[in-house]
Amino acid sequence: MSTEARPERATPSNPVSAPIAGMEEAQAPVEILIVDDRPENLLALEAILEPLGQTIVRAGSGDEALRKLLSHNVAMILLDVQMPGINGFETARLIKSRERTKYIPIIFLTAISKDEEYVFEGYSVGAVDYMAKPFQPDILRSKVNVFVDLYQKQRQLAAQQQLLAEGQRRELELRHTNEIYESEARFSEIVGSAMDAIIAFDADGRITLFNTSAERMFGTSAEVAIASNVRAYFPEPIHQEMLDDVCARADRKTEEADDRPREVEQVLSFIALRPNGEEFPVELTASCLDSRGKRTYTLIVRDISERKRVELEVKAQAESLAKAMTELKALNDELAERQSELERAMAARSRFYASMSHELRTPINAVLGYSTLLLENIYGPLNEKQTEGITRTHKAAKHLLELVNDVLDLSKIEAGKIDLRLQPVTFPALIDDLFVTVRPLADQYGSSLSIEHTGETVKVVSDPRRLRQILLNLLSNAIKFGRGRPIRVRSMPREDGGLVLEVIDQGEGIAPQDRDKIFDEFVQLGKTQLTEGTGLGLPISRRLAEMLQGELEIESVVGEGSTFRLTLPPTADSHPLRNTRAIELDGMNAPKAPVGDLEETDTEAPAGTTISRKPGAGTLR
Repeated sequence: MSTEARPERATPSNPVSAPIAGMEEAQAPVEILIVDDRPENLLALEAILEPLGQTIVRAGSGDEALRKLLSHNVAMILLDVQMPGINGFETARLIKSRERTKYIPIIFLTAISKDEEYVFEGYSVGAVDYMAKPFQPDILRSKVNVFVDLYQKQRQLAAQQQLLAEGQRRELELRHTNEIYESEARFSEIVGSAMDAIIAFDADGRITLFNTSAERMFGTSAEVAIASNVRAYFPEPIHQEMLDDVCARADRKTEEADDRPREVEQVLSFIALRPNGEEFPVELTASCLDSRGKRTYTLIVRDISERKRVELEVKAQAESLAKAMTELKALNDELAERQSELERAMAARSRFYASMSHELRTPINAVLGYSTLLLENIYGPLNEKQTEGITRTHKAAKHLLELVNDVLDLSKIEAGKIDLRLQPVTFPALIDDLFVTVRPLADQYGSSLSIEHTGETVKVVSDPRRLRQILLNLLSNAIKFGRGRPIRVRSMPREDGGLVLEVIDQGEGIAPQDRDKIFDEFVQLGKTQLTEGTGLGLPISRRLAEMLQGELEIESVVGEGSTFRLTLPPTADSHPLRNTRAIELDGMNAPKAPVGDLEETDTEAPAGTTISRKPGAGTLR
């Protein structure tokens, strides 16, 4: 603060000697050491302690704090616990080990070390208090003020001890000291709001006090402002009627007939003016101090330009948010409509798959039936060319039937119409049965089949038909693309009663970027992988595994082979979680195709013809 206004006092009738040297120093602001490794915390502590009017000494580490104590006499220390280098506890031990600093009160501040063991350690190293962040600024300020007062009292006591030797002059000096304290108390009351600009002026409007915050706010020095008229800084006139009303309020609140100062505050809004002509909004508190008939007006001014700017920004953001919400609602509506269209399209696709698959089976079965009759020479012998052509036709019809069956299975899964018939399934017995089915295919490709089972026989509750469908598909792929090398099936019980099945081939393997693609519908890789089939076997197998509460995964090394791993739980849920597409379709209002009623029937075969289908027909890929 650059200057101040002090009330005049009557001169005593008796002459008074000059104050003893050192008394003014005894009442000077004390030094408070604050230690924290975070600059923002130091700044916050300074702001909290500023109303006390004391000198703040900052240190960013324990080492710096020890160096500061060599050149400063501090009244107390606010010490952070968690710091790099030496922490707060170690710093406190070093401070207490020095004779010069061992009696300085220490208050620990921490946001992390709040456990009782840390609190106990804080007190054990000599702390007088241990406060956890966040804390109430008023509480911290009050505690600090107690130690500051204690320190000042100690200094005062030392001065008073010197005054004891003065004899008759002691009483006079004490009275003089009390007058100084009274003046300091009035002055500290004003400085208590020093975060804001403080301007004091007399009844004529002549400025008598212009603090540092006012200098920053108005962009002028106290030397220029002092003795100038306060109305030069407020284009909106501060009417005398307003000032009189402020003092009248004080008179109504304090009607005792004594000489005690009377004060009252009133919040006002004004437009302030800087010397360069720039105007800015402020809020101010106007107070009237009437001491012995002399009025002093005090303005505590706060620049609210930033608040106004933020209010405008918040308003603009609110408007922008409202606009964005409107746009978002429109997008959500559009998305919901598109999702509804997609669901209808998927439902239509499933109905189409189911209907067309069912309708296509009739002519395909007829082709298969008649070609079988021709190959068995029912209608007479065939020459070599005719046999070759009919054989190709029969093979193509079987492949087409497999595709239709796969599409039908996929349609059932997506429509949620797969019914699981759960019953105990024994391993490795099921795998042995499957080997009987696929052995002709293995012999055709020159691959041997072997099974490796660990431990005793394992039973899991699952759907044997769907397990056969999954394993037949995996074995078929391993045989076709295993390059004629041995095929192994590994069966490993799990601790929870489940089972892990691995189908291992020594084929050319699958590249990492293609491992997820093979589980997509109608995807067939190049010559190193699936070159035959419909591209639906693995996708259907993975979905069936998920419906059985299991998992189907792949591990593959290019050039070495692939391992398909089927993990089964001890018991499959009788109401398995359906895949995402099935869930979406189940939520539609569109009618479902009656795929659940479709069965694999053979129609329009020639009379007297029996068409046999091996177990798992249409599932080998």
